[in-house]
Amino acid sequence: MKPKFNGFLVLLLVLFAQLTFAQERAVSGTVTDDAGMPLPGVSVLIKGTKTGTQTDFDGKYSIKAATSQILVFSYIGMKSQEITASSSQINTKLSGDAQQLEGVVVTTAMGIKREKKSLGYASQQIAGKDINGGAGNTNVANLLSGKAAGVEVQRNNNFGGSTNVVIRGNKSLTGNNQALWVIDGVPIDNSNSNATSQQVGGGGYDYGNNASDINQEDIESINILKGAAATALYGSRAANGVVMVTTKKGKSDNKIGFSFSSGFTNGSIDKKTFPEYQNRYGSGYGFGSSFLGTGTPDTVDTSNDASDGDAFDNKPVYQWDAFTPFSPNYGKATPWTAAKNGPSKFFNDAHTFVNSIALEKSTERSSLSLTYVNTNQTGILPNSELKKNQISARFSQKVTDKLTANAYASVTLQSTVGRNSTGYNDNIMSNFRQWWQTNTDVRALKDVYFASGGQNVTWNWADPTSPEGLVPAYWDNPYFTRYQNYSSDDRTRLFSYASLNYDIAPWLSALGRVSLDTYKQLQEERRAIGSIASGFGLSPVNESSGYQRNDISFQEINYDFMLNFNKKFGDNISVNGVLGTNIRRNDRESVLASTVGGLVVPGIYALSNSRLDLPFPKEAKISSGVNGIYAQGSIGFLDTYFIDASVRRDVSSTLPDNNNSYVYPAVSGSFLFSNLVKTNWLSLGKFRINYAEVGNDADALQLNNTYTRVSNFQGQPLYTNSLLLPFRSINKNPDLKPERTKSFEAGLETSLFDRRLGFDITYYKTNSVDQIVSAAVSSASGYTNGVVNGGNIENTGLELQLSGTPIKTKDFTWEIIVNWSNNKSKVISLPNGLDNLQLGAFQGGVTVNAAPGEAYGALKGTDYVYTNGQPTIDQATGKYMITTSSNNTIGNTTPDWIGGVRNKFSYKNLTFGFLIDTQKGGDIFSLDMYYGLASGLYKETAVGDIRENGTLNPGVAPNGTPNTVKTKGGSIANSLGYQAAPNKAFIYDASFVKLREVSITYNFPKNMFDNTFLSSASASLVGSNLWIISKNLPYADPESGLSSGNSSRGYSVGSLPTTRDIGFNLTFKF
Repeated sequence: MKPKFNGFLVLLLVLFAQLTFAQERAVSGTVTDDAGMPLPGVSVLIKGTKTGTQTDFDGKYSIKAATSQILVFSYIGMKSQEITASSSQINTKLSGDAQQLEGVVVTTAMGIKREKKSLGYASQQIAGKDINGGAGNTNVANLLSGKAAGVEVQRNNNFGGSTNVVIRGNKSLTGNNQALWVIDGVPIDNSNSNATSQQVGGGGYDYGNNASDINQEDIESINILKGAAATALYGSRAANGVVMVTTKKGKSDNKIGFSFSSGFTNGSIDKKTFPEYQNRYGSGYGFGSSFLGTGTPDTVDTSNDASDGDAFDNKPVYQWDAFTPFSPNYGKATPWTAAKNGPSKFFNDAHTFVNSIALEKSTERSSLSLTYVNTNQTGILPNSELKKNQISARFSQKVTDKLTANAYASVTLQSTVGRNSTGYNDNIMSNFRQWWQTNTDVRALKDVYFASGGQNVTWNWADPTSPEGLVPAYWDNPYFTRYQNYSSDDRTRLFSYASLNYDIAPWLSALGRVSLDTYKQLQEERRAIGSIASGFGLSPVNESSGYQRNDISFQEINYDFMLNFNKKFGDNISVNGVLGTNIRRNDRESVLASTVGGLVVPGIYALSNSRLDLPFPKEAKISSGVNGIYAQGSIGFLDTYFIDASVRRDVSSTLPDNNNSYVYPAVSGSFLFSNLVKTNWLSLGKFRINYAEVGNDADALQLNNTYTRVSNFQGQPLYTNSLLLPFRSINKNPDLKPERTKSFEAGLETSLFDRRLGFDITYYKTNSVDQIVSAAVSSASGYTNGVVNGGNIENTGLELQLSGTPIKTKDFTWEIIVNWSNNKSKVISLPNGLDNLQLGAFQGGVTVNAAPGEAYGALKGTDYVYTNGQPTIDQATGKYMITTSSNNTIGNTTPDWIGGVRNKFSYKNLTFGFLIDTQKGGDIFSLDMYYGLASGLYKETAVGDIRENGTLNPGVAPNGTPNTVKTKGGSIANSLGYQAAPNKAFIYDASFVKLREVSITYNFPKNMFDNTFLSSASASLVGSNLWIISKNLPYADPESGLSSGNSSRGYSVGSLPTTRDIGFNLTFKF
């Protein structure tokens, strides 16, 4: 009987399920606003469940629902609608709701969700769709340019290079000034591993910084937390602001979603950022007739690397290629003319392929999303390639009605070959921009390199008339450099976290979370046998070849526990807050080793191939930790008045025991005056004010003096009386305390005319005190520098965000967002009464400095000698008189203001958008012009008869009368360049206006995919850096720098030309 009963029960359940299924049917329709315009992205949810969908670009939706179920339509800034699914066709309108607009939720410090109306500080959110799609960009940091007020993105053109993101100015004299990057409330490492010498123009490679590992396809939004009050909960690393990345979650539509996108970008050099060469004169250091002119072919002096020689006259001469059997001109004299193929022909088109797939599944109690992104990029330089594979997964499970588990993991595998050299030394671009012979044909160099089987057949022979002289004098063949002397690096990174959230009560929850950020990186640098000796300490006497490797590993673990509460008392009082603790542990290791005396076997790049015994490697192992507790609370009254207070206490292992505990307080308030003013034109009005103190921790190993292990010298043993373990030259400080930033901020935020116009204006002032500085000390102490606390940097500024919708009809919308900010960064004082702190010293004698009373980042160097405010001319030579001191302030690297204007035009299914990015002011020193004019490269050096007869420099004689004496002819260096003028002459205004981004997107009508496996599709044309509308720096991009860091700005040397990228993206959803 029992088996029969069970079978009957199963039959009833099946019939019940069939009946229930039969009651469900497809419900579809269109959602519009009050003006009848379709609303994309409206949430359509079956009430009481997590089953739902969203409207498409045309405002259309489709969902399966039973006739008794209720559909809830909701959209930010609109009043929600609830409609019973009694019909298969339901169209509805949503009306504006100012009160709901006030209740927009944003992600704040520690990943805490807050209503934006209650915040007493400035923040700015950027949607993921406005971050993705930057043509040719593999670093998300670059995509922030012009999109947030007060955020300065200092990018450079290095292949796969690093980027500075600085919020509200530099606050630390010599420490870290970059914003903290956070993913879903968890901080990640964004450091770079570039050598110190590389960051000040000494040569080397820019290996990028680690924000480039963020998967752009995972980004739901980015919220910029700008001031100290917004970031105070992060304590000792909160001084520089926070870039808060929120990743995408699985959608609750109870279906499996699958999407695929593919994009291709082509990049070509912007010729505005590359030299324009003169074509009248060729190889030579001093203008004059070095050729005999008797009809007998002469030999060009290949050992020089300038173009200040004989005028081109088409007469036969023996050039560099006449001395190599791999050239068709071997043994032949060729016409003395300018090269047909100049250095611009050296570059390739850059190509970027990005393919991604995403899978997501969601039910009422769980969600899962998987993303895979493959990026392959080749640069404009030969033999440059970046490959990146990224896999990320997110899982959420409601274990019980009160307990929810979340987990996220992202793995990045990146391999890069052929990064470009930077700075002055051994940089192809310094070759092309400063020291080059205009008679040299780049295509001919390429042909002989490959014809020779990869030998260093150069244009710059030391002495082509003797066999011993057929070696490079100063420069290798650029193709030999790119294919033989190249770098490579590989990085594997894992970022992950897991959390449990338990709802103790409707108003109280507990969160426990553990996160891991770890990576391993291998950097390798090579110099082939036959090269010019340069790089990682190679000696011209003993070694022209070598190999260096740097193994780096990093790990950061964070343990977080938080109690969150959010409760209303009656209708008038709301209270929310958090009480939590954070335990952070960091470990970083590196091992740097290189060969000595050159390589034994050509082409074998390994430490075991060293000609001499290996020295001790440079090893570092640094562990540090911070234990923090924090609390934050907010009280709201009448949904109009809000007061916030927070405090964090950190205990740091990098500080001395008697000074290792510090407290960082913050207090803020906001007042929604729009709740008291009942007008039709004011949708939202809020005043906010705050004060906070945050920190910038000391680096590890700054407390105690350490020894260094002396290695052998060039493979030879040390003298027996040498110290085996001498002290280092910097005296550490056992009484250090962290830098502290004290911040005040006030702002006004409004939304007008039913959200058609809005603006947010903020004033701020910060003072960063107790700076940690390595300052010069008396040599009698036995040290050259000492680590001390002291000094004060003040930043004051104004930020403006303006948003508007000037036109909004049923089919057409125009949206505009303007971001503008200015920041004044001033050094108030330095420690120990110093009158100047040198931040970086560069080739050419220019330095970047911090001096009391001056702007942070002041450029110093030689200046004109002035008479009555005019440059003074030496009446014997016609040249400018130059100061003997190089301590003159000749420029300021900080811009007057920065801004961005974003426009988006939508017509039915077509969207067109563009971004204008601009900077006003700031100064930059050009080493390229400093040397390139003196060497006779640029078109300015062949104007008129300047080489033959000199030029009349504007200025005055020492007695104040107008100058009437011309410079001497015979060499362009007498009139232009570093021998004829001070550093000041090569300071340029760094202002620019750029068409940064352009996109055209077409969303195919949804009805095209009826009865197909596709649900939607779109196609986009994208472009970036398409047009430099205005700039002042000749032949280079004023944005292009050396690296991320404090001192690499304001100095232009051997930079790659800017790449103009144009491409397309296709996206399909199933």
